[in-house]
Amino acid sequence: MLFVSPNGTLFFQFCTKSIPLAVYFICKVNLARKGIPMIDTAEAAHRLGVSRRRVLALIEAGDIAAERLGRTWMVDERSVERRLASPKLKGRPKLGQKNLMSLKSCTLMNRNHEVLDFTYDAQRKTASIDKTHPDVAWAPPGIFQEGRQPNPIDLADWIRRRYMPPLRPESQRLMKLAGVTTVDELMFGSLGLNLSDQYWFRPEGTTLDWHDVNFFENGYSHDPAAPLRTPDSSTPGALEKRWERIEGVDYLVKGASTAERREPYNEVLATRLAKRLLSDDEYIPYTLVEREGLACSACPTFATEETEFVSAADVAVFAGISLGRDLYRSYADACERLGIADARVRLAKMIVFDHVSANFDRHLGNFGLMRTVESLDGWRMAPLFDNGAAFFSRATMAELQRARYTWASNPFEEYPSRQLARVEDLSWYDPQMLEGFFEEVEETLLKNTALPEGFAERAAHHVQRNIDAVDDVAAERAALYAGF
Repeated sequence: MLFVSPNGTLFFQFCTKSIPLAVYFICKVNLARKGIPMIDTAEAAHRLGVSRRRVLALIEAGDIAAERLGRTWMVDERSVERRLASPKLKGRPKLGQKNLMSLKSCTLMNRNHEVLDFTYDAQRKTASIDKTHPDVAWAPPGIFQEGRQPNPIDLADWIRRRYMPPLRPESQRLMKLAGVTTVDELMFGSLGLNLSDQYWFRPEGTTLDWHDVNFFENGYSHDPAAPLRTPDSSTPGALEKRWERIEGVDYLVKGASTAERREPYNEVLATRLAKRLLSDDEYIPYTLVEREGLACSACPTFATEETEFVSAADVAVFAGISLGRDLYRSYADACERLGIADARVRLAKMIVFDHVSANFDRHLGNFGLMRTVESLDGWRMAPLFDNGAAFFSRATMAELQRARYTWASNPFEEYPSRQLARVEDLSWYDPQMLEGFFEEVEETLLKNTALPEGFAERAAHHVQRNIDAVDDVAAERAALYAGF
């Protein structure tokens, strides 16, 4: 029986198991008259160099166009030709994807070390590992547990942590400049390169060299008239930010979340706190700069061509730290297994620093470790950075007027007092380190004329309360140790 669909497409329904030869040719002629050159599955298989079963799989996946004729298929010859002209689209459909144009096949590289071949599904945000290479030891710690092989679930999560959030203010502008519609496409357009490590994505079929493409040696461009190549697309974080090369040094210039521009001033104030508590190599200094008439903060990159930053999130994957485990103890133990003898002291300094500054945003992406890339050793604690959420960045005047200001701490405990109690060693701490710091708090915040009247004074008051809490714990620990 012959039917005509509402859109004019001819199709047939038969009670027999096969289509009579005469009907087959009638159908082929009718489709040809509509301007649709058709071939059967056997011919399509011959042209594509695959089996007929593979052709049926391609039809089912939507990768080649076809018309159903009873129990057989007529394949659109043009879609076969398009597939032949696109080498990346040959072969077996991956990840169950119906639109192979959303799949990106690349080699994950660490400098010029070939780590593994993978396919990324930009639609589903998933990945498959197609092949591991002899240099798989240079894989990011965040995609495998120590002693095991990389796995696609952790690889996909690692890729997601790498690109900028779509809600970041400049994401739409950058995507428009690059001619893409998603932030992961934007990142792949810059080969996944950034200024925190040496990982990148070499597209399938290319022979690019690390030294010719990396941002450390070659710089980058924000010029709308040039192809967009910027580490911004591979720099996570919600605040507006942009990398700039200033007098030969790469700086991350960060904006603010509100019209009051609190975060840049908080970064500068955090630097003044760090100078009192930490050694020079234990923190990244921030300065106040102006961009387009607005206050911003700027800090130099702390990775080099030879070193990389490994976030705490990646350390957790590498060390096999699962949900439900004691994160502080597990993380400290993992650091010590990597040979970092002062790990607990450095964690203590971070906890005290965050307690004094009331930092609620010490998440697993903005602290971690450093290591030397080529030798895969030299593990050490990364310097502290990203402190814009400190010093009451979200507090209202009504909240600061209260006798006690409370915040949710991170990453080890929700309550600040409990997190402070995690500190195991305060022998490095001297109360004189923070004498008079509350005055610096008020002095620095008063420079931000957008803040409400009285904000700086109340902020200084609460900082002093936090300092007093640290002093009390230090005194208790000193008395405890003196008793032994």
